[in-house]
Amino acid sequence: MECPPGMVGAKEDDVLLLNKSIYGLVQAARQYHKKAVEILRKMGFQGGDVDPCLFWKRSKLGIVFIAIYVDDNLIIGTPAAIEDTIKQMLKHGLVLKVEDELKDYLSCDIRISKDRRRAWLGQPHLISNLEKSFGDQVKGLQRYKTPGTPGKNMVRNLEGPAFAKDKHSEFRSGVGMLNYLVKHSRPDIANAVRELSKVLDSPSDASYKEMLRVIKYVLDSKEMGLRFEPTFDRNEPWDLVGFSDSDYAGDPETRRSVTGYILYIKGVPIIWKSKAQRSVTLSSSEAEWIALSELVKDIKFVLQLLESMNIKVKLPITVRVDNIGAIFMAGNVTTRGRTKHVDTRTKFVREYVEDGIIKIIFVRSNNNDSDIMTKNLNGDLHSKHANKLIKTKPGN
Repeated sequence: MECPPGMVGAKEDDVLLLNKSIYGLVQAARQYHKKAVEILRKMGFQGGDVDPCLFWKRSKLGIVFIAIYVDDNLIIGTPAAIEDTIKQMLKHGLVLKVEDELKDYLSCDIRISKDRRRAWLGQPHLISNLEKSFGDQVKGLQRYKTPGTPGKNMVRNLEGPAFAKDKHSEFRSGVGMLNYLVKHSRPDIANAVRELSKVLDSPSDASYKEMLRVIKYVLDSKEMGLRFEPTFDRNEPWDLVGFSDSDYAGDPETRRSVTGYILYIKGVPIIWKSKAQRSVTLSSSEAEWIALSELVKDIKFVLQLLESMNIKVKLPITVRVDNIGAIFMAGNVTTRGRTKHVDTRTKFVREYVEDGIIKIIFVRSNNNDSDIMTKNLNGDLHSKHANKLIKTKPGN
């Protein structure tokens, strides 16, 4: 470490050798995590195998869960168990600042109903920052029904005039903030933001204008977020449902297809994805199959996580796709030659079907929730799917 200003006897090239980690070091987060996990293990907590940041403990006081994100710890459980956990953590030497009620975590605003059966999660702080940065540029725009222009794809600016440096920086900043929204609370804008992310290195006036459209849509719907209203019966297994879709050869430059999927638990979206596939596929069925295999990988993770917590899951898990060819491939061994990357995915998914873990069912395209993840839809269809994913803040 560099010597602090005013240190007596220090020469210009002198540095300090640290005996242990301190705040501000690259290694600080890892060292804190190791220490916290060590203490939680001593306290009798389980977990950390499937997800290294999630731990839980059952006792006569009830159940408590702890999520660790760097040095921000989220503790959820029965009141007596939470109180005992905090006391034990302090006793073992962790210095904690305790906030009585969960209202904000990782810049996400969390509202919990009085009966503790419903919750809402949004990101008003981030949306406020978007408004401060781009409010003047979007205030004259009309109110849009969709975040992206229906049917429009972004194309890199390879031949047009060079983009101004300050404007390019604004574009990167705006898309970055939108991506953080997509990650936590706004799955409805995932495809539009993915399209913008394609051209981060070479934007054009058209892509900048499209970014402003997405920002205007977000500002006009800033009261929207994820609403959790699961209905649980203690004796019933948890119900998982997945939707998968692809946009075959949707990128006009690379002809790569787009993967989109959504995974629900008890009707609550917990995982969603909109991303370009890594390689070009030769048919719509193969594109759908790659998208399906990506969903099944996430199902595998969620299944392992729930089972590690002794939470039963209803099997088989229903997965809905809108491609007959992909469904046929799931239940039948085909002889047509395929490249290795597609063939391995085929066998991976088919194994889960044969073992009774997932069941693939056909759904019409206009009823496929994940359609919103693969293309910019028209207003009515976008609203239909978005209304299943996001809800207004309680009280509005």
